[in-house]
Amino acid sequence: MRWPQLPLRFLPVFVCLVAFGLRLGPLWANRFHSDEALYATWALNIASGRDVLLAGVAPDKPPLLFYTMAAAFLAVGRVEVAARLAGLMAGVVSVALVWAFRPDRSRPVRSDVAAAAMALSPFAISFSPTAFLDPLMVMFALASLAAATRKRPGWAGVFLGLAAATKVQSLIFLPLVVACGAFVFRLSSSVVIRFATGLAMPVGAVLAWDRLRGGAPFWIQQTLNYGGIRSVYASEVTPRLAGWASFLPHFFGWPMLAALAVGLPLLLIYDLTRGARTRAAALDLVLIAFALGYLVLHWLLAFPVWDRYMLGLVPVMCLLIGRLGGLAVGWLEARLYARSSVIAVMLVFALLAVSAAQASQSAIPFGGDHGPHDGMDRVAAFLRDLPTGAVVYDHWLGWVLRYYLWDANVYIAYFAAPQSLAEDLRVFGRASPRYIVFPADESTTRVERAIAAEGFAMSPVLSTQDRRGQPTFILYRIDAHADH
Repeated sequence: MRWPQLPLRFLPVFVCLVAFGLRLGPLWANRFHSDEALYATWALNIASGRDVLLAGVAPDKPPLLFYTMAAAFLAVGRVEVAARLAGLMAGVVSVALVWAFRPDRSRPVRSDVAAAAMALSPFAISFSPTAFLDPLMVMFALASLAAATRKRPGWAGVFLGLAAATKVQSLIFLPLVVACGAFVFRLSSSVVIRFATGLAMPVGAVLAWDRLRGGAPFWIQQTLNYGGIRSVYASEVTPRLAGWASFLPHFFGWPMLAALAVGLPLLLIYDLTRGARTRAAALDLVLIAFALGYLVLHWLLAFPVWDRYMLGLVPVMCLLIGRLGGLAVGWLEARLYARSSVIAVMLVFALLAVSAAQASQSAIPFGGDHGPHDGMDRVAAFLRDLPTGAVVYDHWLGWVLRYYLWDANVYIAYFAAPQSLAEDLRVFGRASPRYIVFPADESTTRVERAIAAEGFAMSPVLSTQDRRGQPTFILYRIDAHADH
């Protein structure tokens, strides 16, 4: 029996369209996470011309995403979707780049199976339509891998440099790019020079930008913000391991996780016995070693235990799924019929379908905000209508409030403690309208007591709820007592 050619010819397009469709759901569902709001605010400063070089802030990341987002704001307008377009498209392009990974003519990795796993990964679906740095970084890292395996060392360097221009942590992919490139060409001075030149161009541009803007270098600022890079303390080892491990089931969902728990050990045994000393076995060991090294590095160095840091591991695991798929396809072709690619891809779809659908509906707690900032758009709409000179006091919302009120006529005043708020009201509180936004789970008691001592009281004017009907924010107006 011979499988029709038309479905196979359009299989890459079909998988990419599925990937795009699944990523549209979270695109509009969630308000900004705090970090998304910060990056979007920087991009607005660039797009508006207020601060094109970001000299007035202290960025702790390279600037490529911020300028990409600024271009999207200019093209689409100041909406959350514009800030997320780069991540959305990077997520879909990453599926195509996994398909393009070809380290060997014998194709030990089934690129169609690997791409299907990338398209339906709940983790990838959740992070793609966000304004985080990681989706764009992963796309460029995958482009570097694909270029290396297609004998393009110069482009491999350029793409890895663009990944580093998005997020410095992307340089963790350097050993994998070199190792995969070694499968297709011999290491020579010419290859090294072409790769290094390609890498130096975007990295050099970022360094030039950093010196033009002045201030502390962004990598120094990043080190300060993270408290420095150090080895973990003994008391941190177990909690950090549990934290990182808790993300792994959400890469592909439990059915695929169970399949990997069985398949990867069997693959490793095969590579060390019957398949030993083959190029396919060497590739398996490179991918497995990188995956383990990636986990160990994040575990034993004091990186924050943040879910988005694991996104870079997802495509590597997809390549290993593709390797297992290659063995499965070989077995099927030997026993059933000559074209078993569609069966293998459909099996991946079956294993990931439920988890992918949940991620597409923002039903897994990764990626965007998922509820805590629901209603912030309503709060911002109310505050935008206030007269010029109105003051909004803030203690909890920081970057989020500053994004949503970026071009509003109100002044956002941070207060560190209730007493400092009371002192500010005592001096300026009668000069203009005053408001304060409380997250619904924060008690108002201490603030009410402090401002009452200065003759002020709060009255609620707006309350919001999340998608589950739970309260999220309460906006209060602050007024002076009549007898003061």
